[in-house]
Amino acid sequence: MIRVLVADDHLIVLEALRLQINAEADMTVVAEATNGQEAMAMALEHRPDVVLMDIAMPGINCFDALRRIHEKVPDARSIVFTGLPENSYIAESIRAGASGFVCKGGGFDRMRAAIHDVMAGRLHYPPGALEDMATDQGPVRLGQPVRSPLDKLTVRERELLGVLAQGYSLKEAAVILNVSYKTADKHKAALMKKLGIHDRVELARFAIREKIIQA
Repeated sequence: MIRVLVADDHLIVLEALRLQINAEADMTVVAEATNGQEAMAMALEHRPDVVLMDIAMPGINCFDALRRIHEKVPDARSIVFTGLPENSYIAESIRAGASGFVCKGGGFDRMRAAIHDVMAGRLHYPPGALEDMATDQGPVRLGQPVRSPLDKLTVRERELLGVLAQGYSLKEAAVILNVSYKTADKHKAALMKKLGIHDRVELARFAIREKIIQA
């Protein structure tokens, strides 16, 4: 019997999923939560096989909650479900360690398939999503979340990126970081090469997207 925890802040969704999951011969809902904090507590108490979690819930961020759940209950698989199938959510779901991503408009058949896939050790994401999220470290695999492009950078390169993205010149950045202009220029060339970025505007956009600076 597959033991499932369902987390969604809409009670009608919780009820619908409970009825559908409990109607399956090999599944049962062992706990329900209406926010990330409750989901973490329920996961620790009930230690489910699968955690189904909606992205848009009040309180703690869904992805932070999933990371903590995987730390405390490492054997649990997780599936993110949402009405917003955007690539940014897919990438963040992979980084958070989710084994699956299901759009609410797909119906319960897709959710059933996702649960069976993750229990069998497979990833369940929309067609083409994993290829889009693949990095130069190779294809995405279960238990091997997608690495951020920032992981390619050294600590000093990240610091320089944050300063330059705020609009400071390279000369000013060198002063702020207490390094020589030559060293700053070397770091700038290295980080732009690693990220495949060629101008300051693109650099600023990348920094905002990766939440290094605020828009």
